[in-house]
Amino acid sequence: MLHSQIKWLIPVALTSAVFGSNIQSAKAQTNRIKEFEITYDALTVIAPIENQPGFFTANIAGTSQDNSPFGLTKFESNAFGKLVSQETVTDENGNISEIQKLEFNANPDILGLANPPQSIIDRRIELGIPNPEENSDIYFGDSVNKLFGKAADRATLNLFPPGSPDFPGTISGGGDITITGGTGIFENARGQITFEQSDKLPLDQNAPAPGVATLKFNVQTPRQVPESTNVFGLAIGIVGTGLIVRRNRRQAVLKR
Repeated sequence: MLHSQIKWLIPVALTSAVFGSNIQSAKAQTNRIKEFEITYDALTVIAPIENQPGFFTANIAGTSQDNSPFGLTKFESNAFGKLVSQETVTDENGNISEIQKLEFNANPDILGLANPPQSIIDRRIELGIPNPEENSDIYFGDSVNKLFGKAADRATLNLFPPGSPDFPGTISGGGDITITGGTGIFENARGQITFEQSDKLPLDQNAPAPGVATLKFNVQTPRQVPESTNVFGLAIGIVGTGLIVRRNRRQAVLKR
């Protein structure tokens, strides 16, 4: 009888081991999605690139107007720009204004910029942006939480004549930033940021243009969850095998 009990204990022990090991090791990846919006007071500097007419650099730095989710109280974008079109408009009073359409991108090759200034890359490195040749944006604060991304946006530059209430001009624009990674709770993050921004050109052409930028974040971060497996079926099979062995043993004893 003791021998028979030992035979029964073996499959039970195996079943426990199967359950324990698989619960510990069976993991799968899924995404945790965070959606939030932040409004920043922004300062924009658009500067022509020397000896390359029609190309610009763009620096936009922002500080949030209130408590930002996840501590993202600041952002900075350093991208390249290109003049896409330009036209003049004359109103009923004979005043002439100029409208310029600009395109911006993290990647100068997309714009056809042959010799991008190294100063943009150096600034990205100074900010601690990974892969600074590709990434242009950083969203950060005083915590460890940071997001990095690639800019692709556009803007309309309206230059008004003296006497206009909007003189010397305005900038309005928007676009998308592709999220390429992060730190803190945003480690290995992916997703997209959409934004709209409006600025007022200052009288001093060397000063940054103040404005407001509204950014909508859709961030996906990976997490691990237990994966569905056939552990239970495997365990039942082991138990069944143990019962069959035990029954056959008892029948053999009875026949004797």
